[in-house]
Amino acid sequence: MATARASAAPFLLILLATLLCAAAAASSWEDREPWRCVRRCEDRPRHQRARCVQECREEQERGRDELGRRGEGSGDEREQEQERSRRPYVFDRRSFRHVVRSEQGSVRVLRPFHEASKLLRGIRDYRVAVLEANPRSFIVPSHTDAHCICYVAQGEGVVATIENGERRSYTIKEGDVFVAPAGAVTYLANTDGRRKLVIAKILHTISVPGKFQFFFGAGGRNTESILSSFSKSVQRAAYKTSSERLERLFGKQDKGIIVRASEEQVRELRRHASEGGHGPHWPLPPFGESHGPYSLLDQRPSISNRHGQLYEADARSFRDLAEHDVRVSLVNISAGSMSAPFYNSRSNKIAYVLDGEGHVEIVCPHLAQGGGESEEHGRRGVQSERGGRGRRGEEESEESEEEEAGQGYHTIRARVSRGTAFVVPVGHPVVEVASRGSNLQIVCFEVQANKNEKVYLAGANSVLRKLDGAAKELAFASRAREVDEVLDAQREQGFLPGPEESGRQEWEREEEHQEGRRGRQEREREEEGGRRGRGRREELAETFLRLATGRL
Repeated sequence: MATARASAAPFLLILLATLLCAAAAASSWEDREPWRCVRRCEDRPRHQRARCVQECREEQERGRDELGRRGEGSGDEREQEQERSRRPYVFDRRSFRHVVRSEQGSVRVLRPFHEASKLLRGIRDYRVAVLEANPRSFIVPSHTDAHCICYVAQGEGVVATIENGERRSYTIKEGDVFVAPAGAVTYLANTDGRRKLVIAKILHTISVPGKFQFFFGAGGRNTESILSSFSKSVQRAAYKTSSERLERLFGKQDKGIIVRASEEQVRELRRHASEGGHGPHWPLPPFGESHGPYSLLDQRPSISNRHGQLYEADARSFRDLAEHDVRVSLVNISAGSMSAPFYNSRSNKIAYVLDGEGHVEIVCPHLAQGGGESEEHGRRGVQSERGGRGRRGEEESEESEEEEAGQGYHTIRARVSRGTAFVVPVGHPVVEVASRGSNLQIVCFEVQANKNEKVYLAGANSVLRKLDGAAKELAFASRAREVDEVLDAQREQGFLPGPEESGRQEWEREEEHQEGRRGRQEREREEEGGRRGRGRREELAETFLRLATGRL
């Protein structure tokens, strides 16, 4: 026993020494990495050093947090991942992250679509972003490596773009659509003294798919100007100015990307826009070109009834959209109503909920067939199995991979509210339903919009009503007259009574029918009772008559 203990002692000492060395090495590495980062900050210009050191500290803290998360695991992240796998087309507010945040406003961006789900690889070049700017705030000039197609969801302001050496400045208000091209220097201001300016937009990335960057020419310490990143000698030569003056210029602004503007500055920005900053040809641009916003709400809706309205802008009505092959639309669904089931023939629809609550239902064949995130893993498994089998095994595998059309669909049903984004891929039928408590307002960006058609599956404009009589009988295995009775029952188009309202109307009709039937039954009973009463009275009268006659 003593011998065993003696033999184990050196092993324990060696193990303890190894653990101590590893801990010391890790501690030394943690201490060394921030020090290297700080040493690198010494090479930065003087006005950038403090921010650089702060970034080093934040990076160290993020690294420690990441290690902690890896060790413990995050239940919230697992839940979100499971939620995304069940509903890969729907993104709530938690799916957005801030890329700009200050006291005066923020910019939130949805993660790249192709990272969220393999089913969304077709729109990997697009991102969704939302800008919120406080009253009388100013977004400093910048350009991006992505085209921005914007919709003003709330408020009013002024937007200026500088492109091809020409500055155009114009006012914007709720319901306006405008385009900020990639590379054009753009800045804007919230000219409203009370309300926030909210702009929902999609970014069409052109450099790295699904990635975009802001470039700030004007700026200081925060935001950092791209010009201050050049060497001092280049700066002196470019501006023909001393390094001291350049450092003072580029090191002064430290309020961030969204800053507060005075009333006088806001009036000046508005005055330039109202004085014709749109360019020398405004308001009649040459050759049909359009510069400036397009007001959706000032146009006649494409579809309108008591259940909702649809406003649309495409390349024909707003030429700025032609280059980007995008259609922008606003959907306003009345409380308790819904959109008729429909699908887009060519477009992927990227939607963002502006106001209200409700739910959407999207019919997807991919999830029903085991697609989505697990599809790639399944394919890899099949390929690995093929590697170990011969030709016969390959044939069997190919037969097992055959898919049968129409063998079931998966319905994604999700509640939506303000700040929810969702995607409807090409050909996928969708229904949007407003709650009974409020209207549901959605802005939609339909990409690959050229020659796209909205194909409705119910209502007065249903495509099924166009089928031949023989096609109806063969497809539904019913008489054409019976099919027509069902398809023709709904007289509305585009927007319909929702499930609750439709159920209530059906209940009211049933109640009226029941009331009518009960009324008829009561009247029949009364008539029968009357007939019986009259018959009894007649018998009594005859009896009295006979008695009277007998006595006489």
